[in-house]
Amino acid sequence: MQESIPDPLHHIHRLDNGLIVGVFPMPWLHEVGATLMVRAGSRFEEPRQAGIAHFLEHMLFKGTVAIPDPTGFHTHLESMAADMNAATGQETNAYWITLPPEWLKEGFTAFCEMFTQPALSDIETERRVILEEMREDENDQGELAVPSVLGGMALWPGHPLARSVLGTRETVGSIQTPALRDYLARHYRGGTMALAFCGPIESQQALELANATLGRLPRGQGVTTQPPVNLPAGPHWVAVDDQTSQFSLSLYFRTQGFRDAGYYQAAALRRLLDDGFSSRLQAVVRERHGLAYDVWSAFTTHSDAGFLEVGASLSPDHLDEAFQVLFAQLDSLIQAPPTPEEWQRLMIRWRSGLLVTLDRPSELIERYLGDLLFDAAESLDHSWQQARAIDPARLPEFAAQLLRPENLAVVLIGPEARKVLPRLKNAFSRFARRMG
Repeated sequence: MQESIPDPLHHIHRLDNGLIVGVFPMPWLHEVGATLMVRAGSRFEEPRQAGIAHFLEHMLFKGTVAIPDPTGFHTHLESMAADMNAATGQETNAYWITLPPEWLKEGFTAFCEMFTQPALSDIETERRVILEEMREDENDQGELAVPSVLGGMALWPGHPLARSVLGTRETVGSIQTPALRDYLARHYRGGTMALAFCGPIESQQALELANATLGRLPRGQGVTTQPPVNLPAGPHWVAVDDQTSQFSLSLYFRTQGFRDAGYYQAAALRRLLDDGFSSRLQAVVRERHGLAYDVWSAFTTHSDAGFLEVGASLSPDHLDEAFQVLFAQLDSLIQAPPTPEEWQRLMIRWRSGLLVTLDRPSELIERYLGDLLFDAAESLDHSWQQARAIDPARLPEFAAQLLRPENLAVVLIGPEARKVLPRLKNAFSRFARRMG
């Protein structure tokens, strides 16, 4: 197994106003992609304005001063074969556009006017759209039914990371245009933004475009944030009734963030649990016992907090057995290290996953540019060396510290989940002593 992973060809620059500009020349592509990342997600909102970062993302697509009609604005860009979209997370807003090289200057200029000269008009229409979007996250009683958000609320009570990115109906209903303009002015500044270009483009052209469109933004600085405080002792139990044919069962263990010690060990545990059909959850829960079609483990991190998730979608008849099997697999991480064969397979797949990042512009942008907004940029090779440095013999010790009841939130969503939850609490007691 080779010891190093090469960096992609790329160049990082910083404009006078602090804007980070990254260029990833890929002359074999037939379009140029531009991505703007802003350190301005839901974590940076006041509680009374929860959802404003996402609301602003929607409103920026409603046109510009030059073309205030939303459909006219999109017609203008799409006549140049442009495609664009956006996403709001807890710590970033991201906007991206792809354009043929011959339309890059004109299309990118219009794209950037969304941030420098937005129309921000017709707010009531977009408010209705967002309220409809929120319905996708609710049960038939209007209750929030998103496992990861409910898990975050239990793990980080009262902290901005625990809130839904969409906000609440009350806060979304109260947001007005002046508040959107204020959020834009405070957070969308040169020092809190990173711009990436991928495709048939050279650094000089990219810098000229960036300077001409976003170079006059004020510098600004990122808002200081505080990590979540220690949560009350767990386990924490959350149940939401939902009239579906299956239960969604998720186990969340609170971890540190992607800048903290222990990140790679937690990532290794996730891979042991779920990284291909030969990994433990797939081999045991699905293949051996046939308890679930969909079973998974995920590792979600922010700059200073995160969680390791184990979950499955289950029929009511399989819930109790699957609950025990899932905890048995977690217990196996504590009781013994991976076998040499299992660890070798994991490391081969880990390195391969890092290598294919070289073929995925969006992942390159996040790693080499977006993470600079949090002083956490890390090369592919550094990540690989950190992974290689893990001692598998010590993973049970790490797992015992992480997989403790006080770190745990159990989220159950499904038919009469509130009535079913006490059964799971009783079943959990047999594992608590070994895990704590």
